[in-house]
Amino acid sequence: MSSACHMFFGGSSRPPFRARVISIVITRLVLNQNTLPFSADCSIAGVPWQLSTNSPYVLQAAEKWRPLKRGSKPALFEMEVLVDSAQHAPLRTAHFRGIRHLVFATLPPSNFVVYDLARKRVHAALSEDTARNLSFWNNLLLPISIGVLGTAIGIAPLHCACLERNGAGFLLAGVSGAGKSTLTMALANRGFAFISDDWTYVSKARSAPVAHGLYSPIKLLPDAVRFFPYLRTLAPHATLNGELAYELDPLRLPKITAKSRSYPQRLLFLERLSAPGCHFKICPPEYAKAYFEAHAERLPDEVPGAKEFRSDMFQHLAAYPAWILRTGEGPHETAEALDDFLSEATHAVA
Repeated sequence: MSSACHMFFGGSSRPPFRARVISIVITRLVLNQNTLPFSADCSIAGVPWQLSTNSPYVLQAAEKWRPLKRGSKPALFEMEVLVDSAQHAPLRTAHFRGIRHLVFATLPPSNFVVYDLARKRVHAALSEDTARNLSFWNNLLLPISIGVLGTAIGIAPLHCACLERNGAGFLLAGVSGAGKSTLTMALANRGFAFISDDWTYVSKARSAPVAHGLYSPIKLLPDAVRFFPYLRTLAPHATLNGELAYELDPLRLPKITAKSRSYPQRLLFLERLSAPGCHFKICPPEYAKAYFEAHAERLPDEVPGAKEFRSDMFQHLAAYPAWILRTGEGPHETAEALDDFLSEATHAVA
């Protein structure tokens, strides 16, 4: 789930918003019977899904997510996209509200999406300009959809980064402000393979967790220019949650290897120190499991299997070797220390 998507299941929303939601949902359900003639089999984060739409531009936007083999597995969720050429709604910021198993979202510039976790469906009403915008699909709609539906379809969204060193993956977690994104960028510049920055989507394949990154952008706050001077040639912009930041496409960054998935073998929890130095402390499984649970989104009671799945996934990940990394250094110095530490840890296991 994106960092801007905070769901409030069971909470109240203001009357005007609720009335507007009911009207749009009813309209979508009626129109869907006859106006979505185009369809395609797709796959994202290892999950097969079915796309239906009234626009050929939507099919073009989803081409990146078409599976190499068709029909090998049944779809785990459905996405129905209605494109309205007459839609000229006012500019809106991202906004999310949840009630029981339904999540209602407005996504900029003027799009509306309903997520039904119980039925595993996504209903979206998009403008024609949005339907043609590949960035909207790859950076907003699809990552957010996986984040919201994730636990209902066998994917656990984790607020952490994922990287690989010499083919060995690890998850890097840390509270906001700990420097996770700048460290992720520094590690990628050192030759670590980049999988994800802010959110990682973990599923199971043959009982082993698989981490998916979806090639989402690396987000760096404006002060990151202190550590990466080339950012001065770029301009930060307002992100989905209104935060001013640089968003960098990992596929377009020179000397950086980006991958769509990895098999994590270790966990690292980043903490900031006021004093210089980098210190590694063994992390017990109880700490790791408690951390994941504390930073997970609330799940509705209408999707009971999702809670058990996520709890099992947290338990599985917590059994991996884990360390708390406490650092008072900059991202490049911390990246060097982490590189040396992982090299020593690998040799010790060998």
